[in-house]
Amino acid sequence: MKKNLFKRCLFIAVLIILLMIVISIIIRYDVEGEKRLPFSVAKILLVSTVDGNVMDDPNNIWNIGITQVNDVYMYINQTIKDDDTTIKEIKFENFIIKKEPQKGTIRLLRPTGELSNLYTYSQQDYLNESITYLGGAIDDMKSLEIGNKGGVLGFRFSLEDLGTFISNENQEITYDGKLLSNLGVNLEEIQFDVSFDIILTTSNNISYKGNISLSLPIDNVIEEGSSSKEITDFSNVIFKRIQK
Repeated sequence: MKKNLFKRCLFIAVLIILLMIVISIIIRYDVEGEKRLPFSVAKILLVSTVDGNVMDDPNNIWNIGITQVNDVYMYINQTIKDDDTTIKEIKFENFIIKKEPQKGTIRLLRPTGELSNLYTYSQQDYLNESITYLGGAIDDMKSLEIGNKGGVLGFRFSLEDLGTFISNENQEITYDGKLLSNLGVNLEEIQFDVSFDIILTTSNNISYKGNISLSLPIDNVIEEGSSSKEITDFSNVIFKRIQK
């Protein structure tokens, strides 16, 4: 009788230990995510400047609608070398404006032109939609393709309706952050925070999902005219496997 009781207690103890181990693994995965990704975000380059739309105005030499633009370039590297796994697609979705700017209207644009002017023909606002890059032979932002062994992809956050710059001085206009000063716009009024999900799917149909947050524009865009910033620390970005 005592022997059977001992076996039962031992069985329950082992079961509890195994259960605790499983729970510990689940909690650790929830906190740390995947430890060995085939591809990873190596760097994000942010470039903040100003763009303008010249309007027809017979009464003034210059009549320019001002837009503050923030280009996001994301560098994807192959983490596991000598691996046949390739990139099937990379999708960006669930764009959320966590902090609204005091001035302007935010639009999300995908590249539609050549490298010299990526956003020439960009019209559609993707803020409530998704942008998907397919794995290809080489990077081609216009076609929304990224090299299937890693490469660079991007999109733009455009802050529009900031005001109109009017001038009758016969001089060349430089489209940079200093135009914002001429409108009386300060940095605090145009700052905003955004987050979005990145879903990386490999050629063996395994998908990894992480969330990235950005603060835009770069702090010194008004003083310097054009500003850039590199982000290389992604220790706070957790990727987990998901079912698609």
